[in-house]
Formats: sequence, structure tokens, C-alpha cells
Amino acid sequence: MPTLTLKDGRHLRYDIYGDPTGFPVIFNHGFSDSRLIRNPDNTLTTALGVKMIAADQPGVGGSSPKRGRKMVDWGKDMEELANHLALDYFSLLGHSGGAPHALSVAYHLPDRVHKISLASPVAPLGKAGVAALLKNRDLKLIARLHRIPFLINWICKVASKSARNDINRFIQQTAREDPSDAATLLGDPSFTAMFKASFSTGMNQKGEGLYEMIMALWDWGFEPNAIQIPVEIFFGDADDILDYKMPLHLAKMLPLCTTHTWPKAGHYGFLNRDNWSELLSSVI
Repeated sequence: MPTLTLKDGRHLRYDIYGDPTGFPVIFNHGFSDSRLIRNPDNTLTTALGVKMIAADQPGVGGSSPKRGRKMVDWGKDMEELANHLALDYFSLLGHSGGAPHALSVAYHLPDRVHKISLASPVAPLGKAGVAALLKNRDLKLIARLHRIPFLINWICKVASKSARNDINRFIQQTAREDPSDAATLLGDPSFTAMFKASFSTGMNQKGEGLYEMIMALWDWGFEPNAIQIPVEIFFGDADDILDYKMPLHLAKMLPLCTTHTWPKAGHYGFLNRDNWSELLSSVI
């Protein structure tokens, strides 16, 4: 897999898939995921004329950690990747915790971003009332403990060990705790294989990537209202991870934002065939 050495010496692992001559779109993965999360039918992405670029965030997969990072720092990493790939103009996608990563790229490179679409996005958790919109039990615990970094780090290491020791059990447990996504996680062998690969890669550095993202979700290093590029937000109204009010809350912070609801979709509903096609079509 291609790896870019950044100016500060860190490594950035990335994938390119879809149409090699298509319009470039940088995808930003969410919490516990990795560059490998996608609809497993690559012909969908190719048929839409999308050249997808997906990178592991710091501490995930093959990308070096960056302790103490803020979301705003990701914009600088993606500038180096865009320059390396000779991308003068591109769009951005972000899912869940990848949404603020996508917005950080737009904040850093506003003149190079065409469109932005976010699926089930996380709003700044440091803002009043936002953390209360977390629904997942583990995320609620993390929110209560976020001022105690060593405990957060320990929780991430435990989650990582669980996934690495028995990825099948981890997927089954995830489906039980997130029933709205159970069919997406387990209903199709190609999806299950993709999730196993993505979660295994997302947690392969003893939970370092989980820890770094959690800490960065509180203070992004920029305000959403600084984004002057149109943003489209998509979310499922059956999400068991985030209350659907969180995407709506973020939408109010963005000056140029429209929202779209996917009925009966869960947090990972963006991967379903029709939703994936709609999401990709919105940025090209």
C-alpha cells in the first residue's frame, strides 16, 4: 500500500480506488475505522467517476501517531497528500468522527475544495450540550472521563486488544450494541469482511488512533462557522451511536449547510448501496 513520508517524518498510509481518471475525493474515516471502510462493490465508485483517496489517520493502520494533535492539524497532512498526488481541486467526504477531519481540510485549503458531504457527523464535543447527544454506552463513558486521559487511553487499549484477539466476536458484539447496523455489519459476507479488515486496521496500534481521535474531538482548533463552502449532511434517523439531533446541531453551526435524512438507517447506513451512491454523487 502507498505510504507518504510527511515533512515532520511521520508516515501516512493511504489507498486510491474507484475510477483512476475520475474526480478526486478525499474520504475521512470515523472512530475505530480506517482507510479500508467503504462499500465493498468498487464498481459503484468507479461507475460514478470518483477517484477516491482514503488515508489512515494518525495512530491508525500504517499512519504514524501524533500525540496531542487537534483536528486542524489533519488539514496540513492532507495538503501534503494532495500536493504529492498533484490534486489541485478535490471534494471531501467524512463519516462520523471523520467529519471534523474533512472540515479541517476545507478550513486549511478553502480554495482547493469543490464540495463537502458528511455522513452521520460528530459535532464539537466541547460545545455545551453536544456530548449529551452521544447514544452509545462506551462513548457516553468516554465523555464522562474525557478529562482523565490515562483512563481514556486504557479504555482504548482494552478495545483494541478485544478486536485484535477475536475480530469475529468483536463484530458480533458491535452488532448487538448497535442493532440498527446489524444487517449492514452481518447481512452480507462482503460487508462483514470489509468491516473486519477496517476495524482490525483501525485498532492495530494498541488503540492509539482511538485515543488520539477522542482527545481531538473536544477542541477542533477551528470553528465550524469558519467553513464558507457548501456542506451537505446525511444521517440516518435510526442511529444507535449518535442522536440524530447531533448532525442537525452541527448543521446549524455551518453557514452553508443542507441536511438529508435516510429513513431507518443506522450509523453505518451510508455504506448501503443507494446511500453510498447518493453520498458520492453529492460531491462530484
